[in-house]
Amino acid sequence: MKTSALKPKPASLRTLYAHSDSPKDRKPPARRPNTKRIGELAEAAFVVKAARLGFAVSKPWGDSERYDFILDSGPRTWRVQIKSTDSLNNRGYQVQSTYTDRKQKGHYTPADIDVLVAYILPLDLWYVIPAQAFPASASIRLYPEGNISGRRPRFEQYREAWHLFGQQPPQADLLNAAPSLDSCPPERSEGPVDNCHPERSERSAKRGTHAVEGPLPSPDTPAASPATDTVLERTMTRWAKRVTALYNRKP
Repeated sequence: MKTSALKPKPASLRTLYAHSDSPKDRKPPARRPNTKRIGELAEAAFVVKAARLGFAVSKPWGDSERYDFILDSGPRTWRVQIKSTDSLNNRGYQVQSTYTDRKQKGHYTPADIDVLVAYILPLDLWYVIPAQAFPASASIRLYPEGNISGRRPRFEQYREAWHLFGQQPPQADLLNAAPSLDSCPPERSEGPVDNCHPERSERSAKRGTHAVEGPLPSPDTPAASPATDTVLERTMTRWAKRVTALYNRKP
């Protein structure tokens, strides 16, 4: 009896059907935060906060400086850099004490700024951190609700520390300050110092005013315009004329 060869059975493939969710059920992709817009909001909030506390705030012209604002607290002025964040990571918020100069990153030092003010937008919290307290890693971790270890976080001492702006300038600043025009050098041990203002007469020196030689100019006499001999002054004059011409140009 002949045995016929077993023929393999044809394999059956299962058909898979894909089901797509309706457009209503789809979740929109998460939008990345606009860091530039967040920075602008933080700077505006800083101006309002500092004004409420009685500080005068100025902004330097241009973007060449490494600080955002100049804060006048009365005893001195401060170079302030604003950093902001709205991202929570491992129970904390993080800002960097770094800057970008010609596509290269650098760490802020006391030679660049005096204070870094960090703003946590979701909590409306401020941290006023002096430049001397920056870590070597340039990473500033802020734990307003406490960290995992239970110990007090490093930068909590600077939370809402606006009182730091009321401090007197360091002694180094006083030594490096430019001398006043009316100040005299200290007395030497060899003997008395000669009059440091020989242009003053004895009578005017007692009153603390300068002696006036010759008649006073008439109020009707026009003041002499300063000479514009330097290249910088000539350039500034040309710029001023261009701005005036653009402003007065008819639409």
